[in-house]
Amino acid sequence: MDTVILTGYVSGTDANADLYVENVQGDKISIQTIEIMPSVAVSTHAANYITTTISAGGTTLATHTTNSSGGSAMVAGTLLATVAGGSASGTALEVASGGTVRIVVAKSGTGPAYGFAVNLKCKRLGRGF
Repeated sequence: MDTVILTGYVSGTDANADLYVENVQGDKISIQTIEIMPSVAVSTHAANYITTTISAGGTTLATHTTNSSGGSAMVAGTLLATVAGGSASGTALEVASGGTVRIVVAKSGTGPAYGFAVNLKCKRLGRGF
């Protein structure tokens, strides 16, 4: 099985973002790992923070927040790795050919400036799966 990486980039200042990344591989894929690679540093804050949600087919696959209550900062050039799983497992991690993965960034308060890539490391399952 081949490894495939789907990548999307979101950025903004005091703004929400909504991005769809399409599986254009021609085969169904299974998401193995979700990584966030910031190009802009974002500190934690109690009122002005962002929350990123990554989902497929309406199921949340991973989240990250810079809320100082339970979140973590984003350091430019330092990978934030999240393992796909939790409530999302099995077929919830599969994306059909032409299917999409949604990346939503929601700001709280005035919202900080941000910019980061989301890398979805996937296994190609093939057409018969």
